[in-house]
Amino acid sequence: MAISPILATLVTVAASVAPTPAPDGRIPLAALREATLDVPGWPADNVRGPSGPLRFHDGSVTIEPRETPDGQPPYAQSVTILSAAYGDVDRDGADETVVLLGALIEGGSKQLVAYDRDRAGHIVALGRVAATTGEVRDIRADSARVDAAGAVSALVGDYQRCCDDDTPQIWQTRSYALRDGRFEQVGGPTRMPLNPHVTQTRVTAGKLALGAATGGYRYGTVDVTLTHRRGAHPEKITLWFYPPDGLERTGAGWPAVTTRPDGFGVTVPAPPAGGSVTHTFGFRRPAALSGGELSLEITTAPPMGQALPWDSSAAAPVS
Repeated sequence: MAISPILATLVTVAASVAPTPAPDGRIPLAALREATLDVPGWPADNVRGPSGPLRFHDGSVTIEPRETPDGQPPYAQSVTILSAAYGDVDRDGADETVVLLGALIEGGSKQLVAYDRDRAGHIVALGRVAATTGEVRDIRADSARVDAAGAVSALVGDYQRCCDDDTPQIWQTRSYALRDGRFEQVGGPTRMPLNPHVTQTRVTAGKLALGAATGGYRYGTVDVTLTHRRGAHPEKITLWFYPPDGLERTGAGWPAVTTRPDGFGVTVPAPPAGGSVTHTFGFRRPAALSGGELSLEITTAPPMGQALPWDSSAAAPVS
């Protein structure tokens, strides 16, 4: 039976206005490892690295070394693709790619970022899904999943191990979904429980200003402040001092000292939970010597992991 001219016209019009399929945003890992990816900014309270368009080769971008002040998050040595997962996160009928990126230097920051392709085939960022900031200090590689509703789930941890560290970690499954152009948490816990093996206790130091020479030496004091910010509360803190040439202890009030070839340590009570305490220590140095810095590190008793490892060191300029 012949189709009427009117019906044929309707079929032609319907075909011409049929929606164009969404671009395929499923980007193979091999392609990602050699791609240019738009990387969101890194958290301010964790290891930092470059952001914006970064060209990856063999899954990594090498970064020139950069010094950062003591007590501040370090700068990464590389940005690396750690894993990838796939699913329709924007509900357009085609898969997207969720990539775990790391800004790494003996550990470091991590962030989950969703990528798609535009209609020209270019890789574009849909946004950051989650990152290691605040109470979240780790995201487990290969843990990301995208469910049928487009939500991205991943295992997040309260502490990031490095090297031979075996500090126990707490892991939670949290999920995130794209809402009005940005990812929001839609499932799982929103707070980390107290980990009795992890603390956030910080050391800072003032300037060590040595006075005028007396009997061939210059004398001065340095203020060292210990602050418990959050996490488990230690009982005691051992302060380790690494002095420059010629700088030595002097004066009363020093606790019992443990010596090392390159320095010495003293053990003091921990600051109150959520509070600070300042200790003042006396030093002297031959008048002919000047400059350098007095480096400090802290360890806790009982031993605990530092949630922010750069909080455990400081430097006092010597003048």
